[in-house]
Amino acid sequence: MSMKVTVGATEVRNHFGKFLKQVYQGDQHVVVEKSGIPVAALISMKEYEAFCRFLAKQIQHDLGRQLGEALKRQGITEEKLVELMEEDREAVYQERYGLHTA
Repeated sequence: MSMKVTVGATEVRNHFGKFLKQVYQGDQHVVVEKSGIPVAALISMKEYEAFCRFLAKQIQHDLGRQLGEALKRQGITEEKLVELMEEDREAVYQERYGLHTA
């Protein structure tokens, strides 16, 4: 991970190209402050993509947990869920192609 540098908004505006180059090179990421309050960050695409992957995994984990809890409240076992999903898959296939999948 790159080194954190905190910079005022005015300095970032006045020297944007310099900060962009440093971020692009992976040397640092810039936290932009306005009146001493952090308001934004300038990070490399590599770090941004890693952050997006992290968020996607977190969302997937949370959704899986919520789905599991909802199924448990309804008394649906994992085996029953697989059966229901297979029925839905077959119905969609029938609707699209009019053929049996099995």
